[in-house]
Amino acid sequence: MKPLRVLLLEPDLWRYYGIRHILRSDPEIEFLGEMEYNKILPLRRSPEHLKPDVLMLSYILLMDFKLPLLFRMGKLFPRAHIFVHGYEERIDRIAAVFAAGAKGYFPLSSPPKDLPDALKLVGKGLIWGPPDAVVLMIQQARRQRGVKLWGSEKNLVTPYELTILKLLEKGTSNKEMAKDFGVAEVTVKSHLTKLYKRFNVCTRLQLLSYAISHKLIVPQKSRDKLAS
Repeated sequence: MKPLRVLLLEPDLWRYYGIRHILRSDPEIEFLGEMEYNKILPLRRSPEHLKPDVLMLSYILLMDFKLPLLFRMGKLFPRAHIFVHGYEERIDRIAAVFAAGAKGYFPLSSPPKDLPDALKLVGKGLIWGPPDAVVLMIQQARRQRGVKLWGSEKNLVTPYELTILKLLEKGTSNKEMAKDFGVAEVTVKSHLTKLYKRFNVCTRLQLLSYAISHKLIVPQKSRDKLAS
């Protein structure tokens, strides 16, 4: 059986060496780590010598480049399963990582000896990560049933609509949006109604979930106002 080929993108040098040591100690894993990760990120085509089964990506890079980086790396290495590692332990943020396309998340507070087994499971196409985060991701996906998939021209949004979605993510009310834009509140409601119809959703929360899951906007920290 061929070893699992793992490409590691990790900006922290000492963490890179530590993970490399763990993976090289397992005969079932072929380490493809690239110390100069910044040479990989801007590429438009994957290098011929790099054919990973699993792309192991540091959460630090997601903090810098946000969740669309997962989509970009998925395009760069279409045959690889993406496996994120980091110290982030907030369930909603880890669930967002899964929703954005990752197959696994490994908290670095976990025992290092568990890392190779987690990678092997993800290499088989299975999901590995904190159970609560996986459950939350599944619940969010179920709420998206019936929503049209991204990919057609009518799913695109104008810059004005994109601004509305970003304000929606921050929990901004219709009245506050109207004040920011210098328009009547009914105008904001009209734009929201058009977005509801375009994406086949009924509420602000559903619209926000659609925008995040289809990478129209990057998730922010607070959604408290949307729940009120």
